[in-house]
Amino acid sequence: MKYNRQLMMAILHDKVNIADAVNATPITLEDAPLGYAEFDAGAATKYVLNPHGYVSA
Repeated sequence: MKYNRQLMMAILHDKVNIADAVNATPITLEDAPLGYAEFDAGAATKYVLNPHGYVSA
């Protein structure tokens, strides 16, 4: 995979919503255990961890 500095900067400055791009649900780090448990149980949901502690709408 080629490195794309413009894409990286857009992600870092919240110009691109990764969760929307990959059709996933963003969750906070505190909610990660619940997300992993649901995923392991077979939930048809993809999760993206948001290390900033908030879930963008």
